[in-house]
Amino acid sequence: MRLPAEELLHHIWQYRLYNFAGLQTVEGASIEVIRTGELNPNAGPDFLNARLKIGGTDWAGNVEIHVRSSDWIKHQHEGNPSYENIILHAVFENDLEESVGAFPTVELKHLISDQVLRKYESLSSSTADLPCRTQFLEVPSIVRNGWLDALIISRLHRKAQWILELMDKVNGDMEQVFQIALFRSFGMSVNAAPFELLAHSTPWRTLAKHQDDLFQLEAVLFGNAGFLSEPEEPYQAKLSKEYEFLKIKYSLHPLDKSVWKFSRMHPKNFPTLRIAQLASLYHEKAAFLSGFRTKNVSDVMKSLLIEPSEYWQSHYRFGKEFATKSNRVGEQMARNIIINVLAPFLFALSEREAKPDLKDEALAVLSALKAEKNAKTREFENVGFKPENALESQALIELKSNYCELKKCLICRIGANILRQEK
Repeated sequence: MRLPAEELLHHIWQYRLYNFAGLQTVEGASIEVIRTGELNPNAGPDFLNARLKIGGTDWAGNVEIHVRSSDWIKHQHEGNPSYENIILHAVFENDLEESVGAFPTVELKHLISDQVLRKYESLSSSTADLPCRTQFLEVPSIVRNGWLDALIISRLHRKAQWILELMDKVNGDMEQVFQIALFRSFGMSVNAAPFELLAHSTPWRTLAKHQDDLFQLEAVLFGNAGFLSEPEEPYQAKLSKEYEFLKIKYSLHPLDKSVWKFSRMHPKNFPTLRIAQLASLYHEKAAFLSGFRTKNVSDVMKSLLIEPSEYWQSHYRFGKEFATKSNRVGEQMARNIIINVLAPFLFALSEREAKPDLKDEALAVLSALKAEKNAKTREFENVGFKPENALESQALIELKSNYCELKKCLICRIGANILRQEK
């Protein structure tokens, strides 16, 4: 079996996954761990403010952990003032005859069960999409569900932080930030960045002033997106003429249309069609934060299932006509908008306005939606865990993206529980 990774030794020390009775220095002095210390995420000793009783004497200070004793020399800790307050050097294997400092060394190799080492090696070396796929359902539901609850809060908090930082950049204009988040969601992953640029270059008040005129909304959005600079067909030319007037009136600045991506995309996801859908959304339902906050989830879903203008009923791009049944926003797209825009926005407003009830509302919004079905959630369904709603599917996406794919099993409560299981 390979030597364990240092991060595993950190985990073993932190959760005391070793034989207490045999804990003693290499010189034979007994060690009692009163407090393991705090895991240090920064440079310096691995555990800070530990309390130990070594050979009957109380010690307070820091603990450094290595795979081998010689790693102290290899990592050039000698003479580093950050390591002056070390009270114990804990190593898996003691490969030196003498201590590397005026502190004792403890060798953990014979105090850690082979079971813990085997489980970690199995998780860390797994080539499966879910390293713990054969053990996922064996983890007690109270541990698994508690971890998923923590993950959804973490995910919403991270998204809320992006929104709050954006608010600071636009002087607290919540409607403009909501527009930026909404536009990004229409771009999905491929065109999220250009849609964000379009949102920044299009003041929401300009769209509000022309809410009653769908043609003018299309002119503003397609013009600012850069699709009207060289019109090649009649409808595009008509929009271009209208945009030239509005551009001067509002001092608008169009993007270069080269920022938009079309290749390898389904036509229903073309940015031109998505822009047309956005224009209709502003025209018919007033796609502003104030309107979204006054609706329940069901009404928000209905308001998002919007049909674009007549021209876009038979077009995906300018000048290219297709026979199509409907180019409206689909239910999956509408659900994604609620998940990625409305719920995080409620969470952000809760922090900004100090209203805890808005966090509960954000969680309720996700609970009321169907679970997402994608490659990441299917991995969990394949092992027998099917999310009941979007709250659970979002938590699973967070788990898959930020723990499973990065092999962060030791800081995942599910992976940590597997290591501690006796069988």
